[in-house]
Amino acid sequence: MLEELTTLIEVIEKNSFTKAAAALHIAQPTVSLHIRRLEDHFGSVLLRRSKKQKQLSITYAGMIVYDTAKQMKNLWQFTEIAVKELGSEIKGRLSIGASLTIGEYFLPEFLGRFMKRYPQLEIEVIIDNTQHICELLQHNKIDVGLVEGETRDRKFHKEEFYTDRLVLIGPLGSPKKMLRRDLENLQWITREHGSGTRVQWEAFLQKSGVESAKTIIFNTNFAVKEAVKNGLGYALLSEHIARQAALANEIEIIETQDEEERKFLCLTLAVEATSRNVQALLDNLKRDFVK
Repeated sequence: MLEELTTLIEVIEKNSFTKAAAALHIAQPTVSLHIRRLEDHFGSVLLRRSKKQKQLSITYAGMIVYDTAKQMKNLWQFTEIAVKELGSEIKGRLSIGASLTIGEYFLPEFLGRFMKRYPQLEIEVIIDNTQHICELLQHNKIDVGLVEGETRDRKFHKEEFYTDRLVLIGPLGSPKKMLRRDLENLQWITREHGSGTRVQWEAFLQKSGVESAKTIIFNTNFAVKEAVKNGLGYALLSEHIARQAALANEIEIIETQDEEERKFLCLTLAVEATSRNVQALLDNLKRDFVK
């Protein structure tokens, strides 16, 4: 029955008997046979085919079977991985995509500890903005994505592993505290569209009642910090990064009326079973991402 259910999934997702046959490397009559067996088993029509327009439509019963079949396929993949990896060590390749804040300032120290625990892992890290990391994950170019901010995309399964606080920073000599009205006329240094930090900055301005803002845009956190350090303006930055810069006497951290927090998320594809390597990464992220 698993074979027939796999065929149904392909037919519905490809919207074609012919394309499903090609994807499964079976003959088209076999596809038709599998669908007929399912319909006989459930005693209900699952798919309707228009001979004139050569179009498929899915019945309500068909959608129920399809949704269940997807869950069964996912569970079966998980079972295969779990059984194959029983008693095995954490080893092999793990491709991690990380947004810039995480990849540049948090991940290296964490991976130092992680690699000591799992020395046989071969790790590849790609660092880019949140939007691009999500695109890489969607196209199976990476195994897992570590991003800041929220995503409502149902293609991804997400796990929170850290709460990051954003703070306002300014050049040395800036006031220690600013009210909402003080933010209105600031020159802002911010990240590009597609960055998680950019989304949080926009939310911060909205919360503070700032309707328009003069901006200079950079595509890395280091450039944002350096711009503030050199007196080009003010920025919203991860507290972890800001504290280091303040201790080095590069910038001032400024108290504001509104605080902005964001979650760091571990993203995997919702339709894929979690591999042993990815699960080990997630367990360690939750345990000691920041020391």
